[in-house]
Amino acid sequence: MTEPPSFDPAVGLCSLCEHARLVRSGRGSSFWLCEQAARDASLRKYPALPRTTCHAFARGVGEPPCEGMGTG
Repeated sequence: MTEPPSFDPAVGLCSLCEHARLVRSGRGSSFWLCEQAARDASLRKYPALPRTTCHAFARGVGEPPCEGMGTG
């Protein structure tokens, strides 16, 4: 069983979103990919971090609420 992701304040909502995926480059850099951006032109494929609001945010399964973070 894998441990659910935890909230990372440096990343914001993306760290808990079911549409976000952590991508690592061949050179060791890490980027957060928003897979919802392929269906919603108002979203950036690689959003600026930390994300504190996002209209497409969808909490991953089993994630507890995160105080202080809006979704609007």
